[in-house]
Amino acid sequence: MHSTPPPGLGTRLVRETLGADSAAHLLGRHPFLSPYGQLTALIADATFKVDDLDQRIQERTAHVARELNSVRGGQSAATLGTTSTEIALLSARRDQSAEHLRTMAGAYRRSLANDTGPVPAQRLGQVSRACAAVSRPPGGPLPAVPPVPPVTGLPATAIRRTR
Repeated sequence: MHSTPPPGLGTRLVRETLGADSAAHLLGRHPFLSPYGQLTALIADATFKVDDLDQRIQERTAHVARELNSVRGGQSAATLGTTSTEIALLSARRDQSAEHLRTMAGAYRRSLANDTGPVPAQRLGQVSRACAAVSRPPGGPLPAVPPVPPVTGLPATAIRRTR
């Protein structure tokens, strides 16, 4: 019988701060190309990164535990020193990534709380144009769809100039 491994640190943070069971559930809350959809995609990516780092730390610490048991049995510790350094580096990266995730999740929560649009995003969910068209009066205009902001912040070396 296989037991399900406990969720990683990123998933636990998303559950605690945003009430979503997982990053995948968070992605379904808003249309992907909306500002909220883009923010939830960034949060999901950060969640997966923290979970991956957490998993790698657990694997390395399990390796250390096995190696310590072999030392206890009389064998030499060949990789113990490098493994502890690797765990320290992974832990620092995980902590930094988790703090970044907390910051984005907090910004998302504050943004939803301050949303003054006609229908708050928390109640909107994912609404398609077809659903919006069905709910409008016949012959009436389609509701305005907010424009998606352009991607900014690219490094100058990434911009290609043509002549």
